[in-house]
Amino acid sequence: MVSLQKVDRSMYEEVSPLLFNLNAQVNWRNIFDCNWQAEDYCGYGLFDGNEIVGFLGLIFSRRAIANRVENFCNIHSWIVKPQYRDRSLSLILPLLKLKDCTLTDLSPAPRAIEILQRLGFKRLDSKLRVLLPVSGRNKNAIEIVHLSQEKSHIAKRLSKQDFSLFQDHISYSNCNHLLIDNDKNYCYVIYTIVKQAFLSHCYIQYISNIQIFSQYSGAIRSEIMRHSRTPLVVVDSRLIASFKLPFSYDLLFSFPKLYKSSSLNPDRIDNLYSELILLNFSLIPNNLQELRGLWHETKYWHSTRNDS
Repeated sequence: MVSLQKVDRSMYEEVSPLLFNLNAQVNWRNIFDCNWQAEDYCGYGLFDGNEIVGFLGLIFSRRAIANRVENFCNIHSWIVKPQYRDRSLSLILPLLKLKDCTLTDLSPAPRAIEILQRLGFKRLDSKLRVLLPVSGRNKNAIEIVHLSQEKSHIAKRLSKQDFSLFQDHISYSNCNHLLIDNDKNYCYVIYTIVKQAFLSHCYIQYISNIQIFSQYSGAIRSEIMRHSRTPLVVVDSRLIASFKLPFSYDLLFSFPKLYKSSSLNPDRIDNLYSELILLNFSLIPNNLQELRGLWHETKYWHSTRNDS
């Protein structure tokens, strides 16, 4: 008899064969060991007797946004064995009953997009902004702004809300933290370093102050590239809103990110507390020719720049 059950952290060994069939290159245990879970379960499993034949992974979090507490449920890893595909919807339907909860799917599979949109999900973002290296540093900007990746220094400067984000992500080695401080205000950035065979890059997951980020974007990307030794920085377009950043351009995602929320607009939804952090990957489009050409354009700059 096929049944639907909640999956908790203790069930990793049961679920892992399904997950490794989906992708054997990532550390799936991070999902189950995650210390963010605001609920006592991390997904739904489809069981035929004692055998798990389907799984929908969920990451629950609770955050303070715009002076109110927001509940999030991040969807990932919707996988069902072929002979049970007619029961796939049973995994997602319980989520539609969650009250006062923002649902996100930041890496939807092609088959899932149409289904989720029929269930009321909207496009969260469909474009990625590529920030190219700048030729030289803006000396005037550097004189009046301080950039630091020293964690002890960053922690002392952050607001209560940003410090909570800092604490929740500090234990993940792939998360990097940058503070941009002009003495009057600051911008806190969390980014990951994504290693890929064709083009390693930095992926900005959170920006606390887009005005400051925009003002000093050249210095910021130079600092990130220097620290990570990667030639490119990318960020989801919604996180930088309508701000025009010099030496940057948009690429379309292969598949859009999706969300369903009654309380938040897309620009209030970042990539923290998600599989993009725990599994450390990005959604750079499969336009390898264009990206490789871009890499060749920046390769000389990257190999000859002064790292001091």
